[in-house]
Amino acid sequence: MFKKDYFFVGVVLGALLPLIISVIINVVYKMLLDKTDFDIMTSKPALMGCLILNILLFRVFMVNLKKYTMAKGLLLATLIFAFLILMK
Repeated sequence: MFKKDYFFVGVVLGALLPLIISVIINVVYKMLLDKTDFDIMTSKPALMGCLILNILLFRVFMVNLKKYTMAKGLLLATLIFAFLILMK
C-alpha cells in the first residue's frame, strides 16, 4: 500500500479520514434518515466516532504495517482533532 514512511502523509491521512467520515455521516442522516436538523459539527458523538476510526487506523499503521513515522503523523492529527472537539 504505502512503500515509504513519511510523517506528512500520516498527518494528511489523519486529517482527511475524519472529514470523509463526517461527510458520510451527514449524507446518511440528511438523505436516508430524513433528519434535516442534524449538524456534524455540533454532534460530539459523531465526531468521537471519527476519532475512534482514526485511532484504529493508527493501530493498523503501528502494529500491522510497521510504519512508525506515518503513525506518528496520524497520531498528531488525531490529537489536534480531539483537542478541537473538546474545546467546543
